[in-house]
Amino acid sequence: MRDRWRNVQRSALWSIVRMGLGDVNTLAKGEGPIADFERSFAELTETRYALAMNSGTATLHSAYFAAGVRPGDEVIVPSYTFFASAAPILQCGGTPVFCDVDPETLTADPDDVERRITPRTRAICVVHLWGNPARMDRFAEIAECYGVALIEDCSHAHGATFQGRPVGSWGDIGCFSLQGMKAVSGGEAGIAVTDDPVLFDRMLVLGHYGRLKKGQAAKTFATDHLALGLKYRPHPYAILLAQASLRRLEELNSRRRRNYELLAGELVGSRALQAVPTTAGAVRGGFLEFIVRYDPAYAGGWSAKQFVEAARERGVPVEQERYAAIGPEGHPLHASPIFTALDVSELGGPLGPTRSHTPDGSLPVTESLAGRLLTLPPFTKVPERAVRECARELRRVAEEAAAAPAPQPASQRVAVA
Repeated sequence: MRDRWRNVQRSALWSIVRMGLGDVNTLAKGEGPIADFERSFAELTETRYALAMNSGTATLHSAYFAAGVRPGDEVIVPSYTFFASAAPILQCGGTPVFCDVDPETLTADPDDVERRITPRTRAICVVHLWGNPARMDRFAEIAECYGVALIEDCSHAHGATFQGRPVGSWGDIGCFSLQGMKAVSGGEAGIAVTDDPVLFDRMLVLGHYGRLKKGQAAKTFATDHLALGLKYRPHPYAILLAQASLRRLEELNSRRRRNYELLAGELVGSRALQAVPTTAGAVRGGFLEFIVRYDPAYAGGWSAKQFVEAARERGVPVEQERYAAIGPEGHPLHASPIFTALDVSELGGPLGPTRSHTPDGSLPVTESLAGRLLTLPPFTKVPERAVRECARELRRVAEEAAAAPAPQPASQRVAVA
């Protein structure tokens, strides 16, 4: 796997060298490999337009900006997600309103979303977390009924579908990360997709100066081709890497789906460990990681930390999940100081004094997840027997834990001479 990735990097670098410096400068206009990648991604998501950027966070900021989020507006977003789903709302002066998630699929709960809509709601952001699509038919109905924008955060879900339709195509704008170990990766990059030419142009005017002259879809802005000062365009090297991995997406997703099914099958019947089920009518994609639900009540009361320590000693590459409990105090996202207590009075930009305030207990599912989720890598280049053995070892640890007192953490063990 490492050698293959090096070959992709060498190929991408050689492509840049062959372009020459003059041709590289034209990439700022969205031509060449960037245009090729955008066409490929629009085809994947069955959308009219795609706009490559330098990160998934940039795509979310651009989406909120294009949707018209401004000071005083609210955007409903799940509390159980990566912080970048919500933080760009602040950059528009808006207020994140956190919603709860479905207890089975861990994606946004549409009933809870609808309860939180007010006259100030400008948009809803739905996250296809861990590659599991949310119930987009319901969210599309809600957005249309209340006249609000619908943004999809598809950062974990490349190639996923709901009711046969690609994620990213259900909302007004779909946002994808192409960072790190994402299924389609440029190391650090992102891409937004939309069917609306005006929304596309709004994203251009925010951060793509070089494309305003000839790249507008609806010729929305006459600004002497000048943009608003942000620079969100991607590095061409990142896009060449992403294009190479996009060509392998179908193969990668096929293997990850198969391995997730194997993992889930091996855990059937365990009361301590359960795979998170796929949303009805959906096909997972991307995954990023495999998430397993953990119930310490059926594992001797062992904390997730203790369970992970014991499983790792047996060679299982398992970790504690990282979104449900953030920072040294283990906050859920909606209780993090960045959204509740940070003093921005001396900072610049549109950041206002208003912060989202979610009372304790108002997101019961999200608040129950800390210490109840484990994560495994998205097995791709491993034999099926390795996936099965990981699941069986997890079950063995749980069964042994149920018959034994909770162990001391390694840091508290006393060596015996």
